[in-house]
Amino acid sequence: MVNKNESLQTANPRAVLGYCRAGFEPDCAAELAAQLPGRIIHAEAGSGYVLVAPTDAYYSANRLSLDQYVFARQLVMTHQTPITLTGNDRVTPLMEAVMQLLTQERIGALSECRVEYPDTNDGKVASRAAKAIGPRVEDTLIAEGVVADASSPYRLHLFLTPQKTAWVGLSHAGRCPADLNGIPRLRMPSDAPSRSTLKLAEAFQIFLGEQADQHLVPEMRAVDLGAAPGGWTWQLMSRGLRITAVDNGALKGDLVDNALVRHVRSDGFKFVPPSPVDWMVCDMVEQPSRIAQLVAKWLANGWARYIIFNLKLPMKKRLEEVDRCRQIILDADLGGRPLQLRIKQLYHDREEVTGFAMIPSRRLRDQAQRERREGPRTAA
Repeated sequence: MVNKNESLQTANPRAVLGYCRAGFEPDCAAELAAQLPGRIIHAEAGSGYVLVAPTDAYYSANRLSLDQYVFARQLVMTHQTPITLTGNDRVTPLMEAVMQLLTQERIGALSECRVEYPDTNDGKVASRAAKAIGPRVEDTLIAEGVVADASSPYRLHLFLTPQKTAWVGLSHAGRCPADLNGIPRLRMPSDAPSRSTLKLAEAFQIFLGEQADQHLVPEMRAVDLGAAPGGWTWQLMSRGLRITAVDNGALKGDLVDNALVRHVRSDGFKFVPPSPVDWMVCDMVEQPSRIAQLVAKWLANGWARYIIFNLKLPMKKRLEEVDRCRQIILDADLGGRPLQLRIKQLYHDREEVTGFAMIPSRRLRDQAQRERREGPRTAA
């Protein structure tokens, strides 16, 4: 006798939907296909999303974790075949697919419902439809007896495309971002000298999360390599850190003659701190492997415990270049000290990715080991 859930799964097998920056679809799809592992179904350049079918037919949303991927900004467990939305009534076919998915996954409560669309010019046209559909879907979910429970680990996603199709899927609230379309909403500070400040602000949010205040303490010392005109220095200064801004170029705005900022006119590759600092940040336009070697040198010499850096990627073989730079950093001789390293393409990045390297304290290492055993205490 065939189980109803098994027949649903056979009729429309699982897939993983990944949102990404337009133009990086081949890199995102290749990374997903390698790590899941799986088969690439959709990776059309410029579409802003990819679809990969896991080799494991029973793959579930609670196994998706965005932390391990570079190019995906959101991951959703969905079906391989999209829903067609050609008629005037879009809610009915969406809800039929939603109830099929929830039945298949045996889920009766959701923490949230997100109606989303690709981060492209064509995709943003669907934003108007998303605003209209969202409230009606939520009302229908209530009528169908699906409980809205903030403590539920599952978040529902309805992903609308410009081709009048949609994917219905789930993400795990503790492992994937809550931001609409996977995009953090950050406001540009009026007195920051450049928009690059948003890259560092987003890096703090993505890599440090709710623990940012534990790692960015006023009076900590930081070095900003390639600082001018000062967007990253400003972000550090706004948190009360004392910064050595290293660049032959000039700083701008409030950073000039600021008590928290010391401007050193020097080459960022040649600068050596007189004593170890807490933070080093680096956003220099240079070959990515050379930046990776610089990061490895700072870590090996113990010059900083936290490092955030950008890698400007080539037009081709970007995933391979990221892997090469990661290995350069991991090969640094740290004398047995542990290293945490993450690399991510952030929303405010363009043809680049941002890396975060940290040598954790004993307290943080103990906390990480506990969370690996017991799971995180709260959903991120």
